[in-house]
Amino acid sequence: MWLLWQRGLSHQVHGERCGFNDEAWDNEFLDALETNPDALTKLTHAEYATKGGFEGAEVIMWLIMRGALSDKVKPVHRSTYLPSMTNIATVIYEDTESVEPVVEDTQLTHQLDGLEKLQGTYPFTLERSHKAYRLNLFLRNLSDPLHRERFLSEKEELMTECQLTKEEKDMVRELKWIEMIQYGAIFFGLEKLSAVMGKSNPEIYASMRGETMAQFQASRKVSMQYSVGKK
Repeated sequence: MWLLWQRGLSHQVHGERCGFNDEAWDNEFLDALETNPDALTKLTHAEYATKGGFEGAEVIMWLIMRGALSDKVKPVHRSTYLPSMTNIATVIYEDTESVEPVVEDTQLTHQLDGLEKLQGTYPFTLERSHKAYRLNLFLRNLSDPLHRERFLSEKEELMTECQLTKEEKDMVRELKWIEMIQYGAIFFGLEKLSAVMGKSNPEIYASMRGETMAQFQASRKVSMQYSVGKK
């Protein structure tokens, strides 16, 4: 059995900590993924966020992939590339043994313990999800062409119809990126708003970090402009 896998490693795309990467941790993670994946299952989500950025905790999906293989694999290919915000890795493993049965971990409540100590990071908890539900739904609906058109032509009326609060309206109207994140907005909703408003992702990142675009781009290996918009 051969398995090709490509996904992101360390990165954070929200809050004042956005732009965080740690390539040393990424390589340590890939080493353990190959030879000692069981050790990686002992880390909590909070520990992954500390080591590799909050969104970097999605390496949990790497563990799901690794769990489909046996304990011993033969590495055929491994590479990483960090152009701007996300360290992208590619691995190819050849399986060498049969797969053992999966044992389900029922102790999940500890996963976020300690995450509150990580400055510039705002976990999407159930409480924040409930508080910002209307705002996140409003941002999510910007994927709908009709919603987008009404947003551009009659923004105030649309926000009122969607029952946004005065505070929520102000944040959307003034494009207060970090305030929306702190309030409970999902970053991927902010991406949609920025695309509609003709703003790039790096503009959001720079704003959340309290930097100019030049300062933010200078902290990247490659100066890039991109968004989820068509252009």
